[in-house]
Amino acid sequence: MYLHTHYFMDLRRPASRLEIVNIVLYALVVVFLLIGGLGMLIALPMRHGEPGFFALTGLFLLLAAVPCTVVAQLQGRRREWLRCSGFPVQGQIVQVTYHRFVNYGNQRHPWTVWCEYRYEGQTYTARSTYLWDRPAGQIARVFLDQERPGQAWVDPKSLEYDKTR
Repeated sequence: MYLHTHYFMDLRRPASRLEIVNIVLYALVVVFLLIGGLGMLIALPMRHGEPGFFALTGLFLLLAAVPCTVVAQLQGRRREWLRCSGFPVQGQIVQVTYHRFVNYGNQRHPWTVWCEYRYEGQTYTARSTYLWDRPAGQIARVFLDQERPGQAWVDPKSLEYDKTR
């Protein structure tokens, strides 16, 4: 399985901010539903309200998480389609961004790279998904949709990474 692009989220290495938000929302859903269910089975002392409000809050969080899941899976499927059916071109890395305010578990903060590539005389740019290892090279393979060449995916397996960290 190709972990960086498969449309089922990799909980160890999320590919985008949306996938991190999705993971957090589902964790909150589980916590609130468990507390609400436990409050209905056992008489939990509460100052105001009923324990069922925890379960209701969990259901509202679930309603917020479902559209996030749909969008994240559509993005993942698009990346997978580009990986399998896209036209490969060579891209030049023009910018490396370190996301110091994005933190996920015990992982280091992720990086993204911006690549420029040329197709049929036009220059386009594409941004990678989150990279959990520091990129070090200057060249990347980019897969693009030939009908819409601005739609592209940067292959994280084609990048060189800094091995000293």
